[in-house]
Amino acid sequence: MSTIDELLDAAKAATKSANDSELAKALGIKPAAVSNYRRGVSLPNAVVCATLAGLTGTPLARVLGIVGEARAISSDEKAVWRRLAATAMALCLAVGFALPQKAQAAAIGFDKSAVYTLCEMLCLP
Repeated sequence: MSTIDELLDAAKAATKSANDSELAKALGIKPAAVSNYRRGVSLPNAVVCATLAGLTGTPLARVLGIVGEARAISSDEKAVWRRLAATAMALCLAVGFALPQKAQAAAIGFDKSAVYTLCEMLCLP
């Protein structure tokens, strides 16, 4: 998937939404927002991107790359975002092949609604 429409369609399929209004409810946004995303009037913010990633199982970096590319103005900037999205997919594939059981266990969580993890780091003197 490489466009906002494809992301939205994947999320619609994942949530078994019959239309964009149902998808909007699943994303926690107004139906007009989904319509605006599809028409290019506006783009998903970081929270919606994270929700799309969680619903579709697409790595967040890939979703952010797709949205960043759509937001970019110059062709050079679009290329940077495209590379970010491609790198995210390559990294996920590499981890999946190297650690198939752990990758499969991680993917199981993506069939639920978005899950956020907060990590706390301990600093020793």
